Amino acid sequence: MEVNNMANKSLEEILEVTAATGPFGKGDAVLEQTLRDFIQLQSTTLAIGTQIIGNRTVPWLTFTWYSGAQGTFTYPLDDNAVVDPTKIGTANYSVKLEKGQGRCVFLDSTLLRGETWENMNRQQMAIVQARADLIDNHILAKLHAGAGQTAATTGGVVWGNAAADEELDVLNAMDKIFENARVSGNEPLALVLPASCRAQMLNTRLYTNVLQSLQERLNTMISLTVYYTRDFGATGALGSDALLLIGGSQTAEFFQYNGDGFTETELTRIEGVGYSWLLTSYMGSIIHEMQDGAAAGKNNRIFKITGVVA
Repeated sequence: MEVNNMANKSLEEILEVTAATGPFGKGDAVLEQTLRDFIQLQSTTLAIGTQIIGNRTVPWLTFTWYSGAQGTFTYPLDDNAVVDPTKIGTANYSVKLEKGQGRCVFLDSTLLRGETWENMNRQQMAIVQARADLIDNHILAKLHAGAGQTAATTGGVVWGNAAADEELDVLNAMDKIFENARVSGNEPLALVLPASCRAQMLNTRLYTNVLQSLQERLNTMISLTVYYTRDFGATGALGSDALLLIGGSQTAEFFQYNGDGFTETELTRIEGVGYSWLLTSYMGSIIHEMQDGAAAGKNNRIFKITGVVA
């Protein structure tokens, strides 16, 4: 089954079984692997963070990148000259995938009353959504902490205020990214905003006799894609800020373990009750260090605009 098609199907359609056969028959091993792939796919489809940075499944739980010394290339040289090799140091940074779990119970009573798949789908999707929310929080918090550059909004006022200049804030942040990061200068950009900024970004106005929203204008001008998240505020990943960044795997990556060595989905009989279904995952993310002058764990391809909301 193609992965893209799987994302648009219900759990019953994916497993190609009916409520009468239930999930505990002869195909258990196949079903568990299918559930595992379904959960990983649906969680990353629902999350916005995985749309912004690189994401992949891996066969390891820890990995280290060696950043070494900044490379050099000498030109021009005499025909018979040979340059010294670049010295590779021991400077490095690592990612560690950590464990997470979700559990639900498929009750005997739902099986008996013929409500099997509807109720299982709801429980399954509740775990999928919770996992997607956690992935978003994890990635956005990592990006927020990994911003190599920061500036407050124009005049220190929140977006939507009469004195605010949202367009200038974004353009200034863009200039700083292209000025200080290791980039070519024509990469597309991603803007991550608190969901409460959506109306402000989509409100239309006249720009040189063209009726556009600010979101449309910025997309046309600088190839900008806007993402909205509810994960902001006092306890949210974004706080009161926005993030402008060059997305992709060179900026940051999210990893999910998909190798051997442990049972990711487990069905266990609870006597007189039903079946417990347990999902275990190992996940983690990294901000790549580009030797662009940013501090350890940070990247100048990420710019934080502080104070866009109260």
